[in-house]
Amino acid sequence: MTKKFYLAHNFHIRKQIRKWELKMEGKYNVELDNPFYDNPRRAAEMDIIDKLKERSKEQRQYLLTRSSKSIVEDDLEKIRKSDGIVAFAQNLRVGTSMEIFFAGRILHIPVIVLTRRHKSHPWILEHAAAIVGNRKALEKEIEKRCGRRK
Repeated sequence: MTKKFYLAHNFHIRKQIRKWELKMEGKYNVELDNPFYDNPRRAAEMDIIDKLKERSKEQRQYLLTRSSKSIVEDDLEKIRKSDGIVAFAQNLRVGTSMEIFFAGRILHIPVIVLTRRHKSHPWILEHAAAIVGNRKALEKEIEKRCGRRK
């Protein structure tokens, strides 16, 4: 059975996470739900954003036009429909922290956190089912929880 894990990560690493996500989905019985790319309501928006120069004034201005309410509600809905979350917390941002809290404290679903920097932080320790220090360890954790594809 395929498990669904929400991918909590910040906007600036979205492209590299997307490549990793597709590789993991091909290898393991997991569907990784990427809030930037796996959301039909945001597909056109992401096409526009990805065509703009990364971190440019134009990209920042476009990002300011988006509805914060719809972003947050979409993310919370995706987390509610997940079996757990995988959080990339090396360069932690507010959204990722909120998603970790919501999944771990409110929904009581497994939270796997990738971090070296925050591995002994009380809030991470309290809400993470597993803390890993690198992508290789994260991949092993996903394999343990979801199994390999046949």
